Amino acid sequence: MAFDQQQKSVSRATNPLSLGRAIMAVWQKDWRSEWRTRAALNAIALFSLTAPVILGFSVARQKLPPEALGGLLWTVLFFAALVGLPRAFVKEEESGTAVLLRLHFPADAVLWGKVLGQLTLLLCTQAAAVPLFVLLLASQVTQPALLGLVLLLGDIGLAVSSSLLGAMAAQARSRGTLFCAIAAPLLLPLLVSAASATAVAFGARGDWSAAVEAMAAFDMAVVAAAWMLWEFVWN
Repeated sequence: MAFDQQQKSVSRATNPLSLGRAIMAVWQKDWRSEWRTRAALNAIALFSLTAPVILGFSVARQKLPPEALGGLLWTVLFFAALVGLPRAFVKEEESGTAVLLRLHFPADAVLWGKVLGQLTLLLCTQAAAVPLFVLLLASQVTQPALLGLVLLLGDIGLAVSSSLLGAMAAQARSRGTLFCAIAAPLLLPLLVSAASATAVAFGARGDWSAAVEAMAAFDMAVVAAAWMLWEFVWN
């Protein structure tokens, strides 16, 4: 019976349509649960909205250069992500639902469903946080399309990385500390490239293509790593 269940799980994972439905089911479960509790959403939104307000008062009547604005924006977004994103797997372990996920969904569906949930959470909070940052710090967005592209690439990297690392850290005792210790050095190349490209979007002179290419390469590398390592991490 266990063998039949395993075979069924494998067949579902190899069928693109079934896998897509399973991914959406995991995403819907996470989003409904998050909408009821709003634990991660409130934490990320609170940090994302409070930090620009504090920075706005701190640098009032000062004109920051675009390079500083790019670094500040991604510092805010990164620490906001560290506050809320690890909860995706911690709550599964604490409530005991991780076992049910392993029984009812293929591993790939859990990974990409969680990534989709993390990405949705980031996009929703940034839709309010980024305009507030631009307004309060008197930033001038000279290339809005570039800023949108950088935010999307950065969010993809954050979502995939936090899903993979969150699953690893959720089974440890010092979950929050371990996640931060692993995520900070791993995401440093993504954050540096994102800050550099964002500075150009805010009006700095320079070529943004190298930074965007570095972000795209990071995203592809972390997606490949998650795809290869997830079966081992999750099981």
